[in-house]
Amino acid sequence: MNKKTHSQTIKYLCSILFVVMLFSFSIQCTSNKAGKLDGKLIEGKASEKIIPSNGFPKFEFTKEIHKFGDISEGEIVVCDFFFKNIGSKDLVIKNVETSCGCTVVKWEKKPVKVGEESHITVEFNSEGRYGKQYKVITVFCNTLSGTKELIITAQVK
Repeated sequence: MNKKTHSQTIKYLCSILFVVMLFSFSIQCTSNKAGKLDGKLIEGKASEKIIPSNGFPKFEFTKEIHKFGDISEGEIVVCDFFFKNIGSKDLVIKNVETSCGCTVVKWEKKPVKVGEESHITVEFNSEGRYGKQYKVITVFCNTLSGTKELIITAQVK
């Protein structure tokens, strides 16, 4: 085999290898777009995580962020986050944590039945705080995600 024939053979093999890799990648991407869940074919984007939402409670909040606006240092402000359980099981709030000891949270400890409404009360004490305040309230519950974050903000003067 001469140099020219050898070079052409290598180019030919590289081309074939490239086409095979491209085809393999195409098949892999296509197989990620559809799958089976409980024996049913489901379709979606390759990057989507497809999880059934039935069989879980689900929050529907009237708001998830509350802005107190300008408040005076030392002032204690209160807001309520109202929600409804729009899922298919009773909603249980297991615990609620705040990002700061200056924030106190109260909620009913009993399960919220499907279709029922309830609320979470948040109290922010601005004593010793100045400037922009951003606090996260994490609700631990039996929803599909397991948590829900609520936010309060204030400008303490």
